[in-house]
Amino acid sequence: MAIKRYAMKKHPNIYWYETKRGKRYSVRKQYRNAMGKDDWYSTSGFLNWQDAEQDLRKFETRLFDGSIATAERKQISLNNYFDQMAERKIRMGVWKNSTASTNKTYYNTHFRKSFGSQKIQKITRPQYQHFIDELVLSGSYTKSTLHRVDSLMQQTMNDAEINDVITKNKLRHIVITGGKPAKSQDLTKSDFDLFMKTAKEQLNKYEYAFIKLMTLGQRRGEMMGLRTKSSFTFQRDEVNKKDICGIKFYVARTANEPTGTGLKTESSYRTIWVAGEYVDLIKYAILYSNRILEDHNIETPEDHFLWLNPKTGKPYHVQYTNTMMRRVSQKSGITIHPHLLRHYFATKARTEKLPETDVMHWLGHASITMTDSYTRETPEGAMGVFKGISKDI
Repeated sequence: MAIKRYAMKKHPNIYWYETKRGKRYSVRKQYRNAMGKDDWYSTSGFLNWQDAEQDLRKFETRLFDGSIATAERKQISLNNYFDQMAERKIRMGVWKNSTASTNKTYYNTHFRKSFGSQKIQKITRPQYQHFIDELVLSGSYTKSTLHRVDSLMQQTMNDAEINDVITKNKLRHIVITGGKPAKSQDLTKSDFDLFMKTAKEQLNKYEYAFIKLMTLGQRRGEMMGLRTKSSFTFQRDEVNKKDICGIKFYVARTANEPTGTGLKTESSYRTIWVAGEYVDLIKYAILYSNRILEDHNIETPEDHFLWLNPKTGKPYHVQYTNTMMRRVSQKSGITIHPHLLRHYFATKARTEKLPETDVMHWLGHASITMTDSYTRETPEGAMGVFKGISKDI
């Protein structure tokens, strides 16, 4: 049974309570700890309130001069710090849900058990270098994966340094020597053509429209986030006497956010412009998508997700992109995944020597250089990219 304590008048944070041996006094004071969270300092068993108050004054002095925070920082483990950092970055919107999920997976896989219980101040450079070397020697990781693992540790340590939890990030500029070569992202024009020919033969027109639009180089989540009205602007190009369509990317659907979320970065919000077969396929896909809802007796809203499962009337699962492309890969013998089409587009655009800034905006990249990140896409620039690349896609 909890002991009932009574606050003393005129003596803040001092309490008295009864024991079998008589009246005793305790201290209980709330403060903000080294992790920036509310905590409590409490002691008890004092024979008189003067002793309790003296103990309180000593604590307040140590709190004021920073010795309490210094002592607490020495007790913060890597797990404690990473979990708090992740919580804040998610709350403040620095990490999108997909980024948070990926980072937590990397952390839990590589650091939670190996370093997690260690005090963050006690992790040494030789210890961490040995850990990285062992990952390299295991032969299980590509160089890019190793750098990503290290990047997460560096991000955590740098954050701890900024917040005075450690005096210095001693792990900075760790050496990563080796790693498996990454899978080739090369795709020849002949292989691409065979894949697209097979897609047209094996898929229905709605599915083919999906694959065809993927060749424009957008991210998988951006493709899944397209909506039937707000994502498209149809216009007539009177100069060239043809219909064109602006495709606006402003929402993404991911495995973690199947109902939609914001895009990866500020530069990802963009509009690209297409013409020819792409316009016809987009119009067909919108009509087909509406028909799917009608077939399921679902009220057709003016604006809804474009890519729906004909069997259920609900948006395709994000992973279906890979499933569809795997079907074509098996029939064609050419293995292509969604992100490879993005690489292919970027490679062809570079080969055609298209304006780098226009290509940057088209793909939704943050910058070629920091200066370029202050420019914005234009319909003229987007159409220039489309004209330059259309013969290759």
